[in-house]
Amino acid sequence: MPRLTKEERAELEARLAEDDADDDESDEVSVSFPDGHSFTGSYRRAKEVAAARGFKLRPDPPAEGDPKGKPAGEVKRFSGRRVS
Repeated sequence: MPRLTKEERAELEARLAEDDADDDESDEVSVSFPDGHSFTGSYRRAKEVAAARGFKLRPDPPAEGDPKGKPAGEVKRFSGRRVS
């Protein structure tokens, strides 16, 4: 892989810094509570509102399957230990 020039590296670092600044906690979410109240705002603020009402927000559960990206149900064959 060829090395990046100083300009390309600076551009890449600027894009990475921009991505870091745009974190998931600034996403807008809507939360509805069992008592009929609802809140719409940033995820960080929604966590605070939910905590004040006695609830803990959890991220969405991981998709079905292995967290490493392997599909569920895939079985790897065990060849066992070979003895000579």
